[in-house]
Amino acid sequence: MMSIHSEALDFVFGPDSTGATPEERARTSRRLYVRSLDQLAFDSPHATGRRLTAEEALSAYGYEVLQEVAEEGSALLCAGPHAAAQAIRTQRDFLNLDVKIVASRAGLTPQDVERAEQGGRWPLAYYERIAQALGMDERYISVRSSPEGNEGITVRLRALGDERPRLTSSAVSAIAEAAWVAMTQIRLERGLGFQSRLSQFVRSSNYGGPGYPAYRHGYFLANQAREKLALGEGPLCPSLRELCEDVLGIPVIQTSLGEWIAGLTVEAGDSRAIVLNIAGQNSSVFVRRSTLAHELGHLLYDPPERLDYLRVDEYDELDRDAREIRDPVEQRANAFSVEFIAPQNAVLDTFRTNGGATSNGLRAVVDSFGIGPTAARYQIWNALERRISLMDIKMQGRGEIWEWEAKEGYAVAYHPLKGTPSSRAGRFSAVVIRAAQESLISWDTATNHLRCTRTELNSAIESIQEMYPKVFGHTA
Repeated sequence: MMSIHSEALDFVFGPDSTGATPEERARTSRRLYVRSLDQLAFDSPHATGRRLTAEEALSAYGYEVLQEVAEEGSALLCAGPHAAAQAIRTQRDFLNLDVKIVASRAGLTPQDVERAEQGGRWPLAYYERIAQALGMDERYISVRSSPEGNEGITVRLRALGDERPRLTSSAVSAIAEAAWVAMTQIRLERGLGFQSRLSQFVRSSNYGGPGYPAYRHGYFLANQAREKLALGEGPLCPSLRELCEDVLGIPVIQTSLGEWIAGLTVEAGDSRAIVLNIAGQNSSVFVRRSTLAHELGHLLYDPPERLDYLRVDEYDELDRDAREIRDPVEQRANAFSVEFIAPQNAVLDTFRTNGGATSNGLRAVVDSFGIGPTAARYQIWNALERRISLMDIKMQGRGEIWEWEAKEGYAVAYHPLKGTPSSRAGRFSAVVIRAAQESLISWDTATNHLRCTRTELNSAIESIQEMYPKVFGHTA
């Protein structure tokens, strides 16, 4: 923190602000700023740019810029007349995305994107939306001429596009924007003082070897994670979404990634986030839970060189017995997933207590643990050391899927802001509102992030507070 004389801080942040540092003063300052494409100034009734709180402006642009605004009335931010155009054009070309895909993701027309890439005095909001759609930090659009964002994910996305033809342009765009959501949510949660528990988990480079296959270490890590989180040996009490978001502090971002991607884990600064596909087989709550647990196995325990900034997992791998998977990284994650949701010892006890293979044993495991019939069958079979035929473990009835749908409570379909993209309609929306309430960001920025008007946001706040009470300091 900087040490600056109190009178200087009064001059920059106003005499009503309190504290001994710029950070403390910004948090209590009533001053608002407005940002255009090329400069920052004090807010005025007729300003048309992005309104920012003092804390928001300080965090993005630094004390010296705010000091210049106080002295001169404005400060130049622009790195050059074509800096914004160059940054978004470079990023779009690198990701190999056409104008139509980016425009659709940004909620603009292709002509809007083309004009922005040509430069000129177009609204800052256009550039911000395009930057977000490309996974860039919109706060620095025009401030720096090179793309600013999660460069590791950008490089990995480009490589994946070459490696996997099935990774469509639409999926690449969705992942890029999800990376922006993760980056922004983590930054805001830290500003609000929310804690992550990721540091409690030590990354493991153990992917098995002769006499100790990767799946066995996956089982070990799952039980270790349960112990660290005091979850016991039975069915998980919190939903997996709540466990990730509320307990561990891991963003879970839901977006449409096409029919074959189940989910992925992304690096976001020095933290990590899960992106969950809302298309394809994840429409089943059991597949969704398996996907989340699989990604959690990657996120908690894969070292950076294995995670590679961005790891994409396909539906084809999720429902397979871990022992059948050749890739040790995926084998370990699959074993972690099934053992974390439904530990073998508890599963076997439930199976036997409810009549075993000749009665409702399999259905009882499915209903109790919220695991799909195929994964449950393999878990029972392996717990029995494969002493009976897999085909003899049969499902009686369909199971109580609706109960698990209610427990998981994925809120995208019920979100009160209907125009907000699915990637921003989860906990992110609650974090954005709380950040605006705490003046970490302005309400103008909040509506930009959630793609809504202030009137729409005001009418939705109470509902979003009820959906995510822990974000607002309430107990559920």
